[in-house]
Amino acid sequence: MALLFGAILTVMTIVPPPSLAQAADREVTVEEAVAIALENNPDYAAAARELIVARSELERANYISQFNPELNSSGDYKSRADRSNTQDWRVGISQQLEIFGQPALRRQSARYGLERTAADIRNQARLLAAAVKMTFYESIRSRSETDLLAELADLDRKLNEAGQARLNAGEISQIDANLARVRYGESERALIESRERYRLERSSLGRLLGEAAGPEPEPRGAMTIEPLHIDSSHLLELAKRNRPDYQAAQLEVARLKNEALLNEKLVLPNPTIGAFGAHENNTEHFAGITLGFPIPLFNRRQAEATAIAGRLAQAKDRQRAIELDLEREVRDAWQRYTSALAVVTVNQREVVQPARESFDLLGAAFDAGKLDLLQLSVAERQAFEARMGYVRAWFDLMAAKVALELAVGGET
Repeated sequence: MALLFGAILTVMTIVPPPSLAQAADREVTVEEAVAIALENNPDYAAAARELIVARSELERANYISQFNPELNSSGDYKSRADRSNTQDWRVGISQQLEIFGQPALRRQSARYGLERTAADIRNQARLLAAAVKMTFYESIRSRSETDLLAELADLDRKLNEAGQARLNAGEISQIDANLARVRYGESERALIESRERYRLERSSLGRLLGEAAGPEPEPRGAMTIEPLHIDSSHLLELAKRNRPDYQAAQLEVARLKNEALLNEKLVLPNPTIGAFGAHENNTEHFAGITLGFPIPLFNRRQAEATAIAGRLAQAKDRQRAIELDLEREVRDAWQRYTSALAVVTVNQREVVQPARESFDLLGAAFDAGKLDLLQLSVAERQAFEARMGYVRAWFDLMAAKVALELAVGGET
């Protein structure tokens, strides 16, 4: 029984529950990641469904009439003492007609609403693409930091082994040997933590991609630098032309202006035209037409006019706020990008190459007896921090590039 229980426990440990089964992780480039997210991200898909609602408003505005025909009838029975009784009846049909241009204005409002919704969805795509790129580059950064920490841990392991050998030979003190051991332990701990950060970044990327590339896809790419070649003087014009949130704000203002005009037309009395046929006194048959007008005495759509005026003022304020944000975002994003590019260029030219050479020479210098463990520890940390600094500078440049693309509404 104990053996059987142990076997079952082993199988349960090795084989994951069916509910935890996931698609296999695969490598993706940043371009592939954005395309997969736009196709499979459920949050974006849910937002895009709003376009169906907007199309339904346009469909409703295109009805032949917003009012159904009205069929009415009446009948009565007359009991007469000196003459035969009669059964009288009347049947009529009427239709309200909009003659003041309301249908055209209603269709125009629906078109504005549809275009605004489409712009909102494009804006959601813009934000999603930026989130995917940022998470992708964060994954690249975490992977690069993990690679550097693995290299550092390997060097510290060799130094720890050399330190223990020298301690046993009586060449160094216990304090120096303990220093090498502590450094190795710190490097191993940092490596474990970095691997987990890398996994979490991949998990976030998988969620954005709707797990279509697996729950933890691998980012494919290196820390390359391709400076942007753009005319900074036209960035603001480009942003106003491309930014879908700015376009949506303009369309909302236009829609509400059209709604105000439509509301004025809806106050006007639409005629109701009808026709009827009747039978009276057993022998009389006749037909006729009816014409009626509502009297705008109590409801002149004052409340609707006030609400539309308030929403219009609100939409104009929001448009102005978006315009100010747009100008600030473009200005700040460009300055951030140029600063980040300068930093990474200096790191690449003045820091990375010397630090990489120093990293390779440390072990040889220690083996040759030119450095003690304390000097070696300080030197290796300086070289490591220099290389880690370049990784951070590269990520800051990529983040600045994404922010600039986000500000101008597309790739520059």
